[in-house]
Formats: sequence, C-alpha cells, structure tokens
Amino acid sequence: MSAPVGHLARVELEELDGHGAVDDEPSARPFRSRARRHAGRVTASVVALVLVLLGVQSWLDARERARLRYLADVPGVLRPVPDPPGVLWPWTPGVGSLVAGDSAGGWAVGADYRAGGVDLRGIDPATGDRQWSVPFSLDAALPPGGRSEIPSVWVRCTTVRSGDGPLAVCAAEVSPAASGGAATPLMVLDPVAGTVLATPTVPAGSLWSTTESHLVRATPAEDGRGGVRWTLTGTDPATGSVQWRRSTPVVPQVHEVRIGDDVFRSDPALAADDDRVLLTDSGHAWLFGADGSPRGDVTVATDGWAELGRAGTLVWMPWQNFAVPAGVLVTAAGARVAVGELPARLSVDDGTAPGVVLLTGGDGGWDGVALVARDAATGDELWRAEGVRGEPLLVDGVVHTAEGADVVARDARTGEVRWSVPVGAVPAWLGTDGSLVVVVTPDRTLHGLGLGDGRPALSVDLNRLTPGDPAGIDQVADYAGRLLVRFRDGSGIVLG
Repeated sequence: MSAPVGHLARVELEELDGHGAVDDEPSARPFRSRARRHAGRVTASVVALVLVLLGVQSWLDARERARLRYLADVPGVLRPVPDPPGVLWPWTPGVGSLVAGDSAGGWAVGADYRAGGVDLRGIDPATGDRQWSVPFSLDAALPPGGRSEIPSVWVRCTTVRSGDGPLAVCAAEVSPAASGGAATPLMVLDPVAGTVLATPTVPAGSLWSTTESHLVRATPAEDGRGGVRWTLTGTDPATGSVQWRRSTPVVPQVHEVRIGDDVFRSDPALAADDDRVLLTDSGHAWLFGADGSPRGDVTVATDGWAELGRAGTLVWMPWQNFAVPAGVLVTAAGARVAVGELPARLSVDDGTAPGVVLLTGGDGGWDGVALVARDAATGDELWRAEGVRGEPLLVDGVVHTAEGADVVARDARTGEVRWSVPVGAVPAWLGTDGSLVVVVTPDRTLHGLGLGDGRPALSVDLNRLTPGDPAGIDQVADYAGRLLVRFRDGSGIVLG
C-alpha cells in the first residue's frame, strides 16, 4: 500500500566514496582512517628518501670533481675536450717544439732551433701567443771546430717543484760531441715569466737528472786501477745548495761486452722519477730515494742497462744475444724474477693499480708488441695482450690500448676486458681528458669514447678544421693539456 499523501517516507541513505561510488565495504572505513592518520608520516619518509638520494648524488658529484682535479695534474691528461672541439690556434714550426709544459695547461715552453743556437720561448697554450723568449748558449757543448761543423742540436727539459712554483731545468745537447766528451750547459728558469734563475754546467763525463724537487748530478772518479766510484749530489736547482750527497762503492769499469762476433758498448746512465734515482754503470745498478737514501743495488754477471718500472720496480737488461730475450725484474722488496720484457711507456699513468707493473715485449713492428702485466711484489705474470700499438693509458685502474682497429679497456689487475670498440682504423694516438678516451686515426678523425663504458661520445672529421689539404698526420701529442695534431706539410692545429 502506498504512503498517504502529505507524509514523508523513511529513506536509507547509502554512503558514497570520494569518487561518487557507493561504499558497500564497511571494512574500508578503518583503512581510510589509518591512511589519514599516517599520511604525514609517509610524506616525511618520502621527503627523507629524496633528501638521501640528493645527498648521495651530491657526494658522487663531489667525488667526480675531486677525481677530475687530481687527473688535471697528471702528466699527459688533456683539458676537457668540448663537443664539438674547435681549433684554438694554428701551430707552425716557428712556435718551437714543446720541451716542457704544465699538466694543468697553464704554460708551455718551446724550443726554436735557429742557425747558431736555440731560443727557448714561453707559449700560451690557449692562444699560441709568445710570452717570452730566452737565447740558450751552446758554446760549452760545441765540438772542436765550433759552429762551422753545424752540429745536430736538441734541448730536453724536465720540470721540478719549488716553494715559489714550478721550475724548468733544460739542457742543450749537441751531436757530434767533442772528443773526450763535452760539458752540458743547463738553464734553470721560471717557465711562467721566463726569468733565468741559474745556468749551471755539467762537466764532461758527469750525468744529470731531476727528481720532483732536486737537480741530481752523478760524477765519476777513477781509482787508477781500472775502477770507478760515483758521487751523486742532490741540489736545489735555483740556488745550487746541496741537499744530499751519496757515493757508490768502487767497481771495475766494463763498457764493452763481446758475445760471439758481436761487440756491445754501453755508457753510464742516470735516470730519475719523482721519488727514485737510478744510476747504472759496468754491470751495476744503484737505486736511491729522492732524498738520497739508499734503496738497494743490483749486480749482474755482464754489462747492460736498467730502467725504472712502475710500482717501485726496475728492469735490468744485460747485453746478450737478442734472439733469446732475457732480463731481470727487480721488485720493490728486492726479489729478482727472470723476464723477457722492458718497462712499458705509458702516455698517461694516474698511479692507480699500485701493485701492477706493466712491461712490453717484442720489436714493435707492424704486428705491435705484447703488453704484459706482472705482480709488482712477486713478478708473476697476471695477463698479457698481443698486438698492442702505441702507448697505453692507465686511468682509474683500467689499461686502455690500441689493438688493431680496436680500442680495448682491461682491468689492470685481472686483465678482464671491460669494453672493446672498433674505430675503423689503427689508432695513431690514444689520450684522455679524464672523461673520454680520445682517439685520433690516420684518416684524420677524432673519436671520443666514454672512459667507463667505451660508448661513442663524439666523432669529428679534422679535415673540416684545417684549411686546404694538409696531407697525412705526422704527429699527435699533448701540448700542455691541449691536443696538438701536426701534419706532414709542416702545419698543425691545437684543439680545445
């Protein structure tokens, strides 16, 4: 029966949810209530997580900036290569061959060889502008007959650190040398201002080298019975003040070895890096610290030569029948291990993988050389790579090599291949700016590969950056943090 007119009927109202739908689940009501009560706590957790992620990213960014700052001071590392790179300035022979440069890219010293002498020039590596010029006298090094013989002249420089900034220690050497040897004139100068601070001379028969902060000279004294004793002196390059002095025992002089019908002759040699000094003579090698502290000596049965290796090692190579490679790897602890390789030349070594020494074997012909990694403490072989061309890079514990038309990245300790990328031709040069492996190929193409994964990041046809046709590539080199590409017609470009 219908309700009487004029009276309201009772109606049950159904609860709707927030979207207008009927809420027919009473159990959902407590859930919504709990969600409302905990919304603030959830929001705070999300905000905290975002802040943590931002903090981690900020820490990673700071670590990467610190890494790049460190690499900027490592010799051979380029300044960041832009995309695309451009020509900073055209290189010409008149600029002078680079003989010293700032790893961070602030200054460069070039040697301009002219008739009758050499000029050292300060070059702004960002513009190519000459900032100063200093003539370098060759009088002390000229052979009999003086300039009339037109000797071959070259300048070599090393950089040392002082409390007032960097110093360049340069030597002018000539060939042919005067009979009986000739003195070697040195020039110590401020490479930024071009101020000459000292002009010492190394007497004939003496040797010189530099550590991180010292000029080291080695002077022989014969004992009259066929023996020789060497005295090594470490001095302040600018003032000449003696910082340390050490002497070797007297040893018999042996500078000629006959093996079958072959006669090998050797000369004494002095080499140094930032913290070691190595003197070799007559079948002996003496090792000292940069402060002159004795680090040990190596004596072998025959004469030969020695080279400093990374991770505190050295390699002694006696004169021998070269059909049977043989040498001795001397570890930092003094252990001796027979090897058939020499220390590898690295275009960049950032000091990582301190327990690994890298050596090369083979003649470096068309097939390349073998790159061999050994444990620096035991001499055990860790891995080897065949067919390596040019100078490898060691950055962040990874060795980068050119092998055929590929660039290959390997873990320095295990040899595990991290990545391998073809670049279309045998690389003419490998370098890095700390973020990219920079590759230049003979077809005048510049490639940039991600340092960590090898991913192609840029590819530039250098022909588009050079006027005319400069012919093939003659040399690619680091020019105080910039990339110098020289062509066979004598022209060149400095990229940045």
